[in-house]
Amino acid sequence: MSKARSLPILVVLIAFIIRIFVIFHYGPYVSIHSDDMGYYRSAEWLLQYGKYAFYTPDAPTVHMLPGMTFILAAVIAVFGKGALGLYVGKVVFTIIGCLGIFGAYKAVEHMWNRPVALIVALFLAVYVPGIETDTLFLTEPPFMAAFAWLVYFVLRAGKEHKTSDIVWASIMFVAAIYFRPNIILWAVVALAYLMSMRYPWKLLVSHMGLVVGIVVICLAPWWIRNEIAFHQFIPLTDDSSNPLLLGTFQGLHYPAPNDPTLVEHRILAEHPDLLPQSEHEIPWFKAQQHEAMARVRQWYHTHPSDFFQSYLWIKPGLLWNLAYYPIRILGVLPETMKLVQHWLVWPSIIGHAVALVFANGKRRQMMMVALTLLYFTGLYSIFFVYGRYNEPIIWLMFLGIPAGIWTLVTLLLRAGGRRRKGVAVLHDVR
Repeated sequence: MSKARSLPILVVLIAFIIRIFVIFHYGPYVSIHSDDMGYYRSAEWLLQYGKYAFYTPDAPTVHMLPGMTFILAAVIAVFGKGALGLYVGKVVFTIIGCLGIFGAYKAVEHMWNRPVALIVALFLAVYVPGIETDTLFLTEPPFMAAFAWLVYFVLRAGKEHKTSDIVWASIMFVAAIYFRPNIILWAVVALAYLMSMRYPWKLLVSHMGLVVGIVVICLAPWWIRNEIAFHQFIPLTDDSSNPLLLGTFQGLHYPAPNDPTLVEHRILAEHPDLLPQSEHEIPWFKAQQHEAMARVRQWYHTHPSDFFQSYLWIKPGLLWNLAYYPIRILGVLPETMKLVQHWLVWPSIIGHAVALVFANGKRRQMMMVALTLLYFTGLYSIFFVYGRYNEPIIWLMFLGIPAGIWTLVTLLLRAGGRRRKGVAVLHDVR
């Protein structure tokens, strides 16, 4: 293997070693005691009761698609629920996280070149919040892996128009949906990119039909299960109402009351038939959604300027400027990580702007990156903003730094070359 080809493998190996050290140094029981434990319990209940549930083993759920539950259930079934099973589960998620780093490398290499891709991969290998989430049972590692490879195959398809790339992109798209269904509308960004690459029209229609067919086949079991469990068609999930409601408690002058718990108590007081909420999941979600939309309308009518400032500036700032770092590891202080995050995000934004304006031959790729970042930023800002949500796409944000630097260096070298050529011509004339 050549040195150039071995470097990305070395970077991924560094990422793997750091994460394995964290797992075995801090032990198998490290947890944020939130979503990670919910996914783990869901896997236990699936094995014990044969029922896909989240809030209680007595009632089915549409809180999430079953990607996380299936992975953890497979680990528990083989290695048990003790320390060994926890260790193996964390190692499995670390391997998935490393596959995501390699996928990001391949995507950036296809967009730019090997040096820029290596910088992005090395950043991901040592980015402390990423190290932490890769060693927990969270959706971030599998979603990032699926999404990074999805971007890679979309980029390849845009250049080579191969059916195999479309098939792999479809598979990665479905895999990403099974961990975070909010990716579904990103397909519009991918389609716009393919059209910008002058994809042959007839072939594009044929390939989009193939994508739809693969997605339908892969999601059909989920639709059938929902029809059996809830007697209605639920295409993805029905749990966005809670983060939508919580999102109305972030920003400036949002409506009273200021405590989401008080709102939930009022909902239950008005709808006592929803108790317990865990056994009336869908009606409870719909009640939360109704309350969330009422608060949004009130906020917009009473403080419109604060409403727009909150959703267009404050919440995106919370998403990107506050790194998700709930548990201190490797001696890195939360205050240090906060400072580092701030000084990584803003140069990245400037780098993206430089590359978009001056990087000839890269504008369509960088436009797809920009639209992707805008899509997820806008989507997450509608709901409750949490720094963890952006980690699977943070490699696209931080791509701006090496891409911007590479663009500026290229411009300077070209300008220097033209200057030297002009001096040489002038000398010959003389």
